[in-house]
Amino acid sequence: MLASTARAQPRPAPTRTAQPEAAPLRGQIVDSGTGAPVAGAIVATGTVETTSGDDGGFELAGVPDGWVDVVVVADGYQPLVERVRRGVAVRLEVVASGELGGSELITIEEQRKLDAEATSYDVGRDVIRTLPGSGNDALKSLQSLPGAARVPFGLGGLVLRGFAPRDSNVFLDGIEVPLLYHFGGLASFFPSTMIESMELVSSGYGTRYGRGQGGIVDIRSRPGRTDRWELGSEVSLLDASVRAEGPAGGGNVSLGVRRSFIDAVLAAVPTSDLTLAPRYLDSQLRWQSRSGQVTALLFGADDGINLGTDSTTLDARQSFVRAGLRLTERRGDLQLTAVPWLGFDRNAIVADDSRVIRSNLTAATRATVQRDTEYGYLAAGLDLQGNRYGYTLDTDPPELPTGSMTPARIEGTRWAADLGAWTELLYRFAGGKFAVQPGLRGERFGLTDEWVLDPRVTLRQQATPHVALTQSLGRYHQPALASAIDYQLPGEPFRASHAWQASAGVNVVSPRLGGDVTVNAFGATLHDLPVDVLSGATPVAAPGSPGSGGAAAASRQFSEEQFGSYSYQANRGRGRSYGVEAMIRRRVGQVQGWVAYTLSRSVRQGDPWALERYAPYLLDQPHVLTALATAPVGKWRFGARLRYASGNPITPAVGAYVDTDAQAYVPISGRALSERLPAFVQLDLRVDRTWDRPWGVLKLFLDVQNTTNRINPEGVSYNFDYSQRQYTRGLPVFPSLGLEYVR
Repeated sequence: MLASTARAQPRPAPTRTAQPEAAPLRGQIVDSGTGAPVAGAIVATGTVETTSGDDGGFELAGVPDGWVDVVVVADGYQPLVERVRRGVAVRLEVVASGELGGSELITIEEQRKLDAEATSYDVGRDVIRTLPGSGNDALKSLQSLPGAARVPFGLGGLVLRGFAPRDSNVFLDGIEVPLLYHFGGLASFFPSTMIESMELVSSGYGTRYGRGQGGIVDIRSRPGRTDRWELGSEVSLLDASVRAEGPAGGGNVSLGVRRSFIDAVLAAVPTSDLTLAPRYLDSQLRWQSRSGQVTALLFGADDGINLGTDSTTLDARQSFVRAGLRLTERRGDLQLTAVPWLGFDRNAIVADDSRVIRSNLTAATRATVQRDTEYGYLAAGLDLQGNRYGYTLDTDPPELPTGSMTPARIEGTRWAADLGAWTELLYRFAGGKFAVQPGLRGERFGLTDEWVLDPRVTLRQQATPHVALTQSLGRYHQPALASAIDYQLPGEPFRASHAWQASAGVNVVSPRLGGDVTVNAFGATLHDLPVDVLSGATPVAAPGSPGSGGAAAASRQFSEEQFGSYSYQANRGRGRSYGVEAMIRRRVGQVQGWVAYTLSRSVRQGDPWALERYAPYLLDQPHVLTALATAPVGKWRFGARLRYASGNPITPAVGAYVDTDAQAYVPISGRALSERLPAFVQLDLRVDRTWDRPWGVLKLFLDVQNTTNRINPEGVSYNFDYSQRQYTRGLPVFPSLGLEYVR
């Protein structure tokens, strides 16, 4: 335009008025994990393109005013699309391929590599924190994945494909962790800012892991920055945290601490005679060498809850600490990995004159050797764990079926060593389109002094470039809980339970639609399950009894591993679990999300209150649907999540009679777990806002669960003569407002 005007109206050079050039868009491309500059990255917006320099810096001229979408493509990194504004220096963080996370990408992806588990989901950490309902907690997003049942009151724990919460294990960098969430499920044990990736395997995992018959959650911690120190903090309505990371000690270090203040808030609020004071604390320290071959990790958590009235008090506390190393060495095609670690757990309940205290000191080592070949790999390993269990049970013991009683106080120490050895082969053929992965795991469980052998196999086929098929079959043993063998029936010692698992799935990717569809069918048979052996004195329909159903009975499923069941149990139970799960994921521009649906049944047999028939599992939910979406609008991000789940089963009281000795009404139980609570429906909304300033980045979030304040029943209660009943209401509208600062 200027050139044509000059030709039409020539002027002497000295009198020509020059138009000022627009300022270019400047910024830097860095590695999201280490903060190191990324050179040679292609940076483009519209028709303008450039390449980042050795310092990661770039400059784009001719960029229009306002907000523009910048695309970054770099070798070894995932593509990045970021909305930025010209005139402000920008810092764009790209995520290394094979690593998970990133600031603007949902990376919940089913593994399509031919050396992955049969059915697994990798979960990226940053945008997952901004999903509605997560409360800025990445690990809570696992509850929105296929195969995960809804948990009453949002209590901690995962119910995967019909398995009990204690059937699934959690690992952080190869270190076994006793719990995934703090008391009440308000937060996870490890901060999202220190997580690199999370992998959820609902069932069908290989032989590298044992001591569990359900699924696994495999968490990888993130290295700290190596270029400079970074400080961060977060304050919400629930808790406050601080963290720091940077270069130190010939490598990088990360540290953090978080403490809830719910107990302090509730203590300042006048109440009736009932007091409720939950609290949680966790801390972390991580160091990694410059080469990445040595990682040291120290972390722990401490939870407590105090419930009191004018006449009674209950104080529950659970805590754990873990210290470990992760050592890796690669020599050509040979890779060696060792994870030695120490742990200490302590769980206690004090209620008036009763006291239960349990502790566990653990020393363990996981070692793996793997040789990569042209066709896959051959791997083998050891999984060793020694435990010292201590217990003090100062409470009334359960009554034997014969009516005799054991002493009221039991205390002592048990020593046990679990030994595991495994081998696994991955063989690809037909140009890598087919793969077979057989494996064998042998274990000795010290508490019950038994040896077990578990064969497992996974098959995979890449039918087309966009269609992958998987099948798996295997056996999985789970050792008896130390808390379960406090009370044993005479002549009926405990042994490990086990499950046979099978699955078949298909994953179809559609580049044209920008998404994919995953469908998995699964089934499992469970054997030698520990079940209560009751005397029949407590009616099944009585609220809180093991077979009554609802939140009171289900809560025991989440606490018996830490605190015990306080009943006589025996390996008389059996179970079945089967179903189909589907997940549709799609990204259209900056709008992204998924729909997950699970159709399943989980039943149990062998419990005395279920007689000789199969009855629904306490957390059996035939239909579970989750739909969520999130989208950025400038510096804002908006998200929504809709959940639907079938109501949990309950045992109805069909009448009552008067116990003249006790002078009270006793319920008459209907068929065990033959009714269901009304369906659960909940809408969650979330809004995020980010401010990028020279003095740091400020992020504000508002996460509102149960936005419509819908009444979702979680259990039932009765009047004095069981002639009327009412539902126990679930959580009301629950807002979570927080502020995060990073410098």
